[in-house]
Amino acid sequence: MNERLAYLIMFVSVPILWVLAIQITGFEPFLLPPPDMVADILWNERDILLSHTWTTIVEALTGYAVANLIAITLAVSFLYLPWFEALAIPWTVIIKNVPFVTIASILIIILGDTPLPKIIIVVLITFFPILANVTKGLKSADSVLLDRMQTLDSSQWEIFTKVRWPSALPYYIAAHEIAFTGSIIGAIVAEWLFARRGLGYLIVQAMTQYRADRLWAVTILASALAVGAYLLIKIIEKYLFRWQVEDLT
Repeated sequence: MNERLAYLIMFVSVPILWVLAIQITGFEPFLLPPPDMVADILWNERDILLSHTWTTIVEALTGYAVANLIAITLAVSFLYLPWFEALAIPWTVIIKNVPFVTIASILIIILGDTPLPKIIIVVLITFFPILANVTKGLKSADSVLLDRMQTLDSSQWEIFTKVRWPSALPYYIAAHEIAFTGSIIGAIVAEWLFARRGLGYLIVQAMTQYRADRLWAVTILASALAVGAYLLIKIIEKYLFRWQVEDLT
């Protein structure tokens, strides 16, 4: 089945399944609002929703950019400084496995209600998949090509740009499929824990006010952001590796 057709079927199926769920369960609208009620919220409160959505996007993209910078820097350092990798890996494992709720609580006490704690949470959630994939990709370079480049007396920069980084690029793109969508989720979770703006804040507000219609509207926006992030990465992947498709045809 064509990939575009599969996504189209999914988007069409969601409201149908939604209405069927209401009919089967018999839940009242204040518990499970119908699609038209949620659509009214999305339209009538679009200014507020878009404002908070933009806050979440800025936090997610900022944290994700910092995570990429840290992860790529560490991966390259691991390649040329093996002792540094042995020293740093235990720290990255510890950071990855410390509960983010605990880290978030510590950050909010130290830094207060500012965007910085939320950005740090996004960095902590997303940098490890990028680090692991780029590290593996850089080390997966063809040994024959590396020998040829050394035979030709190529510089380390030429070996990196022409052999090692192209070998790591598929791994790097694959990491984005997990980490980029994770940045959106991480920002929302951080806002849910402590924030006065953003989609996470709207979720908490809707829960405390028993506004199921707004809660579903925010959920749709958050899901749309995550799906959009994933599709964007797939488009970039197809563009970067279009030569593979051309070779197959």
